[in-house]
Amino acid sequence: MSAERMDFKEFTDVIRENIRDYLPDSYRDAEIKVEEFHKLDHSYMGMQVKREGQMVVPNINLDAHYSTFMRNGQSLAGMDAVLQSISQEVQSQLLFDTEWLQDYSQVKDKLYIRVSDAQENAYILSNSPHKEVDGLAVSYHIAFENGHGIEASTTVTNNLLKMYGITEEQLHNDAMASSQQLLPVHLVSLAEMMGQMMGMDADMVRPTMDEPQLMVLTNEQALHGAGVLFYPDMMDTIADYFGSDYFVLPSSIHEVLLLPDDGTVDPDVLENMVQDVNMAAVAPEERLSDHAYHYDAKDHVLEKVETYGARMEMKEMEAEKAVRESASKESVEDASKAEELHGSEPAAAKVQEAAEADSGRSEKHREAPGTERRSVLARLNDKKEEVRAQPKKNTPVHAKAEEL
Repeated sequence: MSAERMDFKEFTDVIRENIRDYLPDSYRDAEIKVEEFHKLDHSYMGMQVKREGQMVVPNINLDAHYSTFMRNGQSLAGMDAVLQSISQEVQSQLLFDTEWLQDYSQVKDKLYIRVSDAQENAYILSNSPHKEVDGLAVSYHIAFENGHGIEASTTVTNNLLKMYGITEEQLHNDAMASSQQLLPVHLVSLAEMMGQMMGMDADMVRPTMDEPQLMVLTNEQALHGAGVLFYPDMMDTIADYFGSDYFVLPSSIHEVLLLPDDGTVDPDVLENMVQDVNMAAVAPEERLSDHAYHYDAKDHVLEKVETYGARMEMKEMEAEKAVRESASKESVEDASKAEELHGSEPAAAKVQEAAEADSGRSEKHREAPGTERRSVLARLNDKKEEVRAQPKKNTPVHAKAEEL
């Protein structure tokens, strides 16, 4: 078997053809499958070695083994080491009692939640029950424990849900209850956490009065700790702790940073900070989101900061519209009440006022005949008087009418 200049396809072919030689006789008839596997937060080319009747089969990450093989010089000894390692992974499943996976009454106490980027994990989420909150997805998983915590897990798929004969709502409620027992909440200040990591007292790294009060939210194992944010009543509990709304910075799938919203923080700065940290310090498979989030304590809403800003603008517009409509309604009601109080007096008064004005103009015309403001009727009467004053002639009747 030559191992020089081996590309990935050749590597997987060698593994597939030789792995049985590194396994017990019970695996002689095992089914070997190499394909791409989709996990939360990442995908990889993997291999399964499944014996007949085996319920749970470990997925062997061939991408990771190939990287190790390449780093070690692509030697025959290196290939032998890879095959030995894969053999141990395949047989490690024997250490787990998996029959209980078929009994939901035993499964429900080993459920826990994880949170991930909904868009980045769309494929696996399409085959699994989950809930989404503005780009974040909460999914459900079954823990395999070793006495020291969670050693491995499997995702609750739609097929498993169907086999258990339960609803998504029951799965969600059971997972929330179990998560708090398996992975209790751990909330600590960033200063205290940094002090612990550097072997320093928290007071030595405590922020000044002008610096933000950053808190770290995770679980006691610091494993998939970002899911703690979605524990029952957790978001409101944090709001009570801060005494205000707050920002959520998804630093990784294992924890989130919390920052009180005191009105002085620029959301765009937080958004850029999350993206910069992701690019510089967070492995792709551990990134939670490139967006900063905001929790509105009054409306009980967790959303991206950009979604929050748009919602606040819409609320302001609606409030202004409501004020205008209220003012217009009050004006109409006031006018209506005035009419009810005075009946037809306003209209009668206007008629009387107009009549008096016309009368006044008529008197003025009579006092100053010949002016431009005289009425047509007054000028016509004057004309008649002039005609009567003239000597009578034998003029046809129609001529007199014409003069008039």
